[in-house]
Amino acid sequence: MTENMVVLDNSKLWDGILKAIVDAMPEQLFPLFREVYGKSYPKGTPITLLATESSTYRDDPNAPPGSRLSDIALLVNGTDYYHLECQMRNDKEMVIRMIAYDLHFAMQYTTREDKTNDRLTMHFPHSAVIYPAKNEHLPEFLSCRIIFQDGSEHIYRIPTVRIQAYSLEEIHQKHLTLFLPYVLLRLRPRLNSKRKFPLTRNELTDFIRKVILILEDEVKQGYLTDREFDDYISLIRHAAEKIFEKHAQFRKEVDRVTKPLIELPSVREKRLLAEKDAVIADKDAMLADKDAEIARMQALLEKYHIPVTS
Repeated sequence: MTENMVVLDNSKLWDGILKAIVDAMPEQLFPLFREVYGKSYPKGTPITLLATESSTYRDDPNAPPGSRLSDIALLVNGTDYYHLECQMRNDKEMVIRMIAYDLHFAMQYTTREDKTNDRLTMHFPHSAVIYPAKNEHLPEFLSCRIIFQDGSEHIYRIPTVRIQAYSLEEIHQKHLTLFLPYVLLRLRPRLNSKRKFPLTRNELTDFIRKVILILEDEVKQGYLTDREFDDYISLIRHAAEKIFEKHAQFRKEVDRVTKPLIELPSVREKRLLAEKDAVIADKDAMLADKDAEIARMQALLEKYHIPVTS
């Protein structure tokens, strides 16, 4: 996992995964923005992560001063503001919290003076709520009817992103790779051995391998780097530890399938250099095979930008 990726706490694992992805590889949000808002950004578009702290004073003025953190706030291309929340439960009060978050966001980042009309203008951010777990009762939008003091009305609508509504094929096709650490959640209901079709180890293995193939293809197409691939595998392992915490056989199977894919850059460097030295030192190897193996190792070292001393 990259050095700047946040440490995940099991008590807040699911929103922690989203924050980890945004912190380490924020461009992974671009396919989501295209899917939800129809907004497309080319690779390399500037992204600024914004502070997410807001005051709780208005929630309870009689309580001691405090603050709360929303999940993700960012500015893209210097013009477009986004606010994302990750929510596990279908909470009817969530739309109220989103209005409060968005209002504070607008007050902090987008309130501007309109000198032409001698008034202030406030722009609310593009906001959405991401639901990692399956819930058939989730609407496409959270909404709240707001009635202003002059009698005018506005329906405040927040789009929802229901990760489990996307098949692996759709995730792959739309490059919604940031959904992949959450897809194991769709297997959780089948952990009950009394179900008609409980989860089997072979099914889990096949599922994980399909996820890995998607990640490998994203690397091949240039949507992920090798290091980002490693980060995703690590996040999937974090998710598996939580989902299968009471099912050791499944947890071990995920570990078995993914462990060979996890290798810190420093460990990889030592391994490749050691392998190269071993090939050179192997005097029993045939000359042609030896030269080919050295060339192969040299290509790997160059791929991972590992300097080689003569």
